[in-house]
Order: sequence, then structure tokens, then C-alpha cells
Amino acid sequence: MYKKAVKISFGIVRIAGAAVMLLLVICTLVNTCYMLPGGEEVSFYEWDNWALNLLAAAFCGAFTGGLLWLEGRFEDRGRRVVSAGIALLAALWVFSVSLWWIFSAERLPVGDQAFIYGGASYFRRGEYSFLEKGGYCHIYPYQLGLTFLVELLYHVVEPFQYRPLQVANGLAAAGIVLIGHRLVKEWDGGFCAEVLYCLAISLCFPLCFYAPWVYGDILGVFFVALGGLFLCRYEKKGKAGCLAGMVLAMAMAQLVRQTTTIVYVALALVVLVHFIRKRDRRLLAAAAISVVLPLALFAGIYRMYEARSGEERSKGIPTVVTLAMGMQESRQGCGWDNNYQKDVYNACVFDYGKMQEMGAGELRERLVYFGENPMYALEFYGKKILSQWSGPLYQSVFFTADYSQGAPPREGTLAEDVSGPAFWLILELCDRVQFAVYLGMLLWFLLGVREEKGILRQLFAVAVIGGFCFSLLWEAKTRYILPYYLFMFPCAAIGYRDLCEKIGMKIKYLKGL
Repeated sequence: MYKKAVKISFGIVRIAGAAVMLLLVICTLVNTCYMLPGGEEVSFYEWDNWALNLLAAAFCGAFTGGLLWLEGRFEDRGRRVVSAGIALLAALWVFSVSLWWIFSAERLPVGDQAFIYGGASYFRRGEYSFLEKGGYCHIYPYQLGLTFLVELLYHVVEPFQYRPLQVANGLAAAGIVLIGHRLVKEWDGGFCAEVLYCLAISLCFPLCFYAPWVYGDILGVFFVALGGLFLCRYEKKGKAGCLAGMVLAMAMAQLVRQTTTIVYVALALVVLVHFIRKRDRRLLAAAAISVVLPLALFAGIYRMYEARSGEERSKGIPTVVTLAMGMQESRQGCGWDNNYQKDVYNACVFDYGKMQEMGAGELRERLVYFGENPMYALEFYGKKILSQWSGPLYQSVFFTADYSQGAPPREGTLAEDVSGPAFWLILELCDRVQFAVYLGMLLWFLLGVREEKGILRQLFAVAVIGGFCFSLLWEAKTRYILPYYLFMFPCAAIGYRDLCEKIGMKIKYLKGL
């Protein structure tokens, strides 16, 4: 019975993941999406150059085949040294590009970013207006986790400083590169997959361009990736220290970015399947602590700010309101932020019960409308998927090329050009990389989801499936997809390696006939 449950679990991951990635491969083959830097948060859709996309994927396959051939010509020690050297170069490249982008212009953080580091600065000085009714942290209390961490930083540096946060993002981006390389190694990807991963992640410019973004996106991915690495190390070594590292890393990920809840669900699922197969109580307990610890930390942070400010903790905006907005169509797009949440918040005069009632009413109306107009519903969700998953820049240039409130880059520099003519070149390059990575992730689901490899290595694959489903329900934004995209790079590299090995074995078989 237990063996059958495990077998079914692997089948679900393989089929669901392959279905999601096949859809995304088809979408990105023929369509691309982008936002103009400095413009409105409105997506533009264009037919893609499918021939160039296929050429990019063919290049990845040929490059992997060449690396496989080269791998046989190296001794084991030589392969390790070359792979480690390339990984270090890739990390240095990503860190250098991130620093260049940070310091190429004075990009003053605005919107949510400004509220995070600004709120932390006010709290550090004993001013708590952000917690009052109508204040940012009253509307979005879950942001207090990241705000608290930034306030801790302001015990070391002066408040209202955002450069240290930006440099920390650059370091985290380089860390993501190194962790991904180590994951490929832990998953026995081999020399060719390790090198292919380094090349691909070096061309992931959104990772670099989000360095000035004073928010939890890059740091959240870093801590999740670190937690995933500790999980893999535990599977191989069985050491309790690896479990402690996983718990702490996942807790930090949740503090800096609460959308990592999707990864928590993925962690719970893979650990449960692993427990059915191995009866590993230590890992099961660690996974439970990973869920409970962030809840306890947030409860402590809420109580601490209540005691300091005298303001009662807010429940924020009910989830049902955001779900309702995710089913609305506006100029911003299908399911994109149209200020509906704040409108409901203000209309109900901060009354949580009334907000729930209003959101639930809107949700019911949209469900009825979709049921009566199935073709419209299909078109709506088609556009919602394309606007989020077919944007190869993931809004990175849109959000961070804006320097209108600060000092612009020097005239004639590449930094100035990236928000001008060079934008199209970067879009083209990232478009090809995106298609190649999506195709590689499809290969991972088709060839790499195998029982003998274990379920724990499927953490990021399950998170990608969950992230796709979540993107259908929640507020739409291409930026929210970036973490799942970054999770794909190690898997995609191994996907190409597995394909080339299959082809090589088939060729040898045919030659032997």
C-alpha cells in the first residue's frame, strides 16, 4: 500500500509538472510579454520568433552534448577544479553586474520598498504611524517580518540608508548562483550539467537587475535555495546539523518574503512522501518545526511592535479580497493590481468583517460570470498566464530602470541605454534564455522525476507546480514568478544532460545492431 502511494505521488508530480511546463513552453515559443521602462504597469504582447527560440534550445542541447564528450576526456579531479572555477566566475560576474546596476544611477526606492526601509527607520526612531489605521503596516501587517530585519540592520548603519540593502541583494544573487551549482552537484548532474547551469544563470539578467530592489525577492530566493541545499545534504549525510540549517534558512525566507508559503507547502508534501517511504521521523519533525517557527517568530514580532507602539495588531486585508481582485479585468491586465484591495479597505473603514463580506460578494459574482461565459474565462486566464509567465525580464528593468527621482546615469553609458535602445537587445537575449530554461524544466519532469532518485530533490519542482497554480488565483505580477524561474535553472541543466545521455545511448544501441 505504501509503495503504491509513493508511486502515485511520483506520477502526479511528473504528469502535473510536465503538463504545466508543456503549456509554458508552447506559450513562450510563440509569444512574449514585456513592460516598457518608465511607463505604466501594463503588459505588451507580441508574437515571438519561434525559430530563434528553437535555435536557442538546439544550442543548449548541442552544447550539453559537447560537454558530455569533453567530460570523458577529463580526470575526475580536473572536472571538479574546472567546474568550481566556472561557478566562481559565474558568481563574480553576477555580483559585478549587480553592483554595476546598483551604482550606475541613483535609483531611489519607491512604493513598497520605500515603506519597508522607511518604516524600519521610523520604528528605529520611536515613530509608529505606519502601524496606525490607514498606515502601511496596518494594511499589510505581514510586511513586519522584513521591516523588523531591516530595523535590526539600522542598529549597525544609520536609518534611511538603502545602499547596504542593495549590496546585500547583490551578494545574495551571487550566493544563489553558487547554491544552484552545488545543487546540480548534489543531484549528480555531472560536469556538463554544472557548466551548463553556470552559463545559463550568468545570462539571467533579471537576477542582477533586481539588486537595487529594496525588498525581499532576492533574499527570499537565496534562503529558500539554501534550505533546499541543506535538505539535499541531509538526504546524503543524514546529519542533524543539516536539518537545523534547513529550519533556520526556511524561517528566514518566510520572514523576508511571505510568498515562500508555496515552498512550505511543497516541503510538507515531499517530506510526507519521504516519510511514507523511509519512516524518517527526524526529518518529519524538522519540517514541522520549519512551519511552526516562522509562525512563532511573526507572533513575537507582532507582540513586540504592539508593546512598543501601543497599537493593536491589524489583521490586514482579508485573503478573499485579493482573490477577488485576481479575477477582475482592468487596464493593468487580467488579475493585476487595480487598487481594489485599498478601495475595499477604505470603503469598509478598516472593518475586517465588512471587507470579508465585500470581497466574498465580488468573488461570487465573478465565479458566476465565468460560469456563464466559459470562453471569456478561458481568454481571461490565458492572458493572466501569458502576462506573468511569458515576460522574460520579470519586470526587472521596468521596476529598477526608473531613476526619475534621483541622479540619472551618465549620458551615453550602457546604464542609460538599458532603459532605451539596449532594452530590446536584453529582452531578446532573456527571451531565448527563458524558452530554453522552460524546455529544460519540461525535460526534468519527463526524465528526472524517478523513484530511485528520491522525492526530496523534487522540492523546487513541486514548488514550480504550486507557484503556477497560485499565480492563477492570486494578484498577477510577473515579478512574483521570478523565484520559480530561478528554481528551474538547476533542474533544467540536468534535464538537458538527461536528454543527451538518452540520445547517446540510443545512438550506441543503433550502432550495435
